[in-house]
Amino acid sequence: MSNALKQLTRLVHFFLFDLIWFLAVWGREQWLWLTIGLVVVLYLSAWRYLWARRRTLALYIVLGLAAEYLVVQAGIISFTGTDHLPWWLVVLWFGFAAMAMVVFTWLRERYVLAAIAGLVFGPITYFAGVGLGAAQLEVAAFWVGVTYSLVWALLMMVLVYLLARDTDKEQRYV
Repeated sequence: MSNALKQLTRLVHFFLFDLIWFLAVWGREQWLWLTIGLVVVLYLSAWRYLWARRRTLALYIVLGLAAEYLVVQAGIISFTGTDHLPWWLVVLWFGFAAMAMVVFTWLRERYVLAAIAGLVFGPITYFAGVGLGAAQLEVAAFWVGVTYSLVWALLMMVLVYLLARDTDKEQRYV
């Protein structure tokens, strides 16, 4: 695949995930089927690549959902309408993990940059979700920001590690 096509693929996946994020967070249960449909499109558009990384993909989804669960159980944030993780968030993690595996390959072995991206952009998405009514802060906004900055810095470094570990698979499928 040419570099231009790789870049276009990454851009399409990134913007498709942005749409998925918006539908999941704003539409929540009301738009769950549409969100699922777009996540399926995301997977189908890179199915060979994602299939080759299915164990890595599954591991990243589990780690992400575990992090979400721990933050909720710690009483940092709660999601509207449930004491647990809502289905739309589970679907969102399936979408994020797939997008991240395709889009963030350029971050491979750039742990500091990945951590900085997580520190900055991780909390922003949760504050946006709170603004859209998908979640409520259970502690001061400062502590929510600190928590999600640390969680997302770690999650992004784990992603970069997993991407570096699977380098040989990328050569064959992307």
